[in-house]
Amino acid sequence: MSDMRMILIEAAMVTSVLLAGMTVSQVAHATPLSASAQAAATDPRADVKIDSTIMVERSETSASGETVTKLLDPATVKVIPGDKLLFVNAYRNTGQNAVTGFVVNNPVHAAVALTEVVEDWALVSVDGGKNFGKLSELTVTETVATGTEETGETAAPVQTSRPAVASDVTHIRWVLTSPIAPGASGELRFRGIVK
Repeated sequence: MSDMRMILIEAAMVTSVLLAGMTVSQVAHATPLSASAQAAATDPRADVKIDSTIMVERSETSASGETVTKLLDPATVKVIPGDKLLFVNAYRNTGQNAVTGFVVNNPVHAAVALTEVVEDWALVSVDGGKNFGKLSELTVTETVATGTEETGETAAPVQTSRPAVASDVTHIRWVLTSPIAPGASGELRFRGIVK
């Protein structure tokens, strides 16, 4: 994987959606990294530009009584725990050459619990971006306290493993296997809930 250029994106979710609960250092960390700033000028992958956006998904009842899901700009509504979010990483090849070996890594902010990656071919990590795979193949190791409430006695904590679930995901990785032609564009999407 070292020959592939990784583009790290931390979607503007934190800046737009969770700004009220963040410190200045967290906001600075959440700013998306520029693709062109991460690659040498001769690397055609630097010509792929990524625009990250976030929308709040809210269901409303229409005048006819139907439930309608609306996508709202987080700057126009108060975002609260439990709100559903849609994250979109739109990419476009602005260069003259096809781009191959393009990989996008997207950390999932700690204030968001992942619910779905729209592209089912994406890989995920549950260990801070160290290892990636399909969610169904990953496990999470937890430390569990032992003992009983009746006696009040406790024993040494025990390490256990369980299947990973969507809310355990810390990073998403999209490996684009097809070349991105000059002028071509696409979107990479995932959903989450504000914790």
